[in-house]
Amino acid sequence: MLYILGAIIVVLVVIVFWQTLRSRELSAGIQSLQTNLDRTRTNLATDELESNELEHQLTLLRVEVGSLKNRVESLQHYQDILDVEQYVQERRQQVEMFVEMVKSEAENMRDQCKQKIEKVSNFLVEHEQKAKAKTLKAAQEQLGAFYHLAEERQKLEQVTAALYHKIEENTPAFQLPAQQLLDHLIEDYSQSDAAQHLVQVRQKIMQAIQNNEMAYCAFVDEQRRLSAVTILSHAFNSRADLYLAQLNQHNLGESLQALQDDFTLLNHYAASFGHSKILESYLVLRLEELKFASLVIGLKQQGTDTTQPVKLAANA
Repeated sequence: MLYILGAIIVVLVVIVFWQTLRSRELSAGIQSLQTNLDRTRTNLATDELESNELEHQLTLLRVEVGSLKNRVESLQHYQDILDVEQYVQERRQQVEMFVEMVKSEAENMRDQCKQKIEKVSNFLVEHEQKAKAKTLKAAQEQLGAFYHLAEERQKLEQVTAALYHKIEENTPAFQLPAQQLLDHLIEDYSQSDAAQHLVQVRQKIMQAIQNNEMAYCAFVDEQRRLSAVTILSHAFNSRADLYLAQLNQHNLGESLQALQDDFTLLNHYAASFGHSKILESYLVLRLEELKFASLVIGLKQQGTDTTQPVKLAANA
């Protein structure tokens, strides 16, 4: 009996102990569930706040979308104008591209025309020289000795005319030549065609001087030949520089004739010294220099008294 009672007590103690453990586990679980529940409530409250904020923003966006729709509807009437502006912009770009293309083609065509004109000019000059040479040769063959008599008579007529110009006609007062007269003119009007042509002519003159292509002398003795060429060239260049220094818009013809007369007289008098003479090719260069210098001086004298020659300082 005691044995059974003891067993029952033990069983009761075990049951009570197990119930105690079970109660503690349930209490811990409840506590954990309560903590989770509190955390969930907190998160839910936060989510509700965020949801309210998003809902508010959504409402604002809906209002803005509605406003934009109204604005688009009000601007829909001006869509044609926007399309026209876009069309005008596109056409303007096309026109600008077309203008650039036409400009480029025009420049190419201009360069080609210049090249063709230069070739034609060279051909005409060469043809003229050949024609003159052929005519001269034919005249010499046909006339024989009479050709030389006619040539001498023509030279005497030219000398007579040159002397008449020097003696009978009034010679204008010359200004002292300035060493850098043309340099200043070219510098001031370097963009003009006349100044550019003047630069080219001056370069050809310098080349003729460097290559001793100004004058000719038939002396066999080199020293006498060089002396005659130097004196004759100096005399002719001095006259050309004087006419250049007194040049203006109104006396170009007189200056050209005066230089031509000097060429004729100098060659006539120098013929006794080894048939010395100024080359005609050099005369042509100095005449061209006078012509283009007159054009540049004309630009300088616009708006001033063109009856007076251009004066520069002695150190100009």
